[in-house]
Amino acid sequence: MEPKYIQLPPLPLDLPTEVIEMIWLYTRLSGEEQEMVQDFIRENLKKENRNLDGTGLSKVLEDSDEEVNSDVKEFIDLMRKLVGTLIAQSCEMAALVYQNYYIEKKSTEEISKEFNVDEESIRIVSQYYDKNMKS
Repeated sequence: MEPKYIQLPPLPLDLPTEVIEMIWLYTRLSGEEQEMVQDFIRENLKKENRNLDGTGLSKVLEDSDEEVNSDVKEFIDLMRKLVGTLIAQSCEMAALVYQNYYIEKKSTEEISKEFNVDEESIRIVSQYYDKNMKS
């Protein structure tokens, strides 16, 4: 007999609460709803598709005649919050690295120690500036 459940691997202690909520909500969705969410995400990842109004999930969410599971709506709301948070954090990281690396000429190691940020993340953003500021 095939098990109906799986055990998630240990999750990082500093995982944002929204991510944990998204995982939990996603597991509660029906198979059809999970597929709909997956299709929506796949469409989002396509570079040529910038207008998401035509995706199945968008149609269902906006169609007032269609009954949508509240878990689907909650999952999408959490997803929006998470993406917004990631964008804000990316902007903060870019500004921090720009000011300290490019303007103040600090090393990635100095920035990492001063702000308690992963040095590899700082190095990636600094490489972006190195490449694009020379152009």
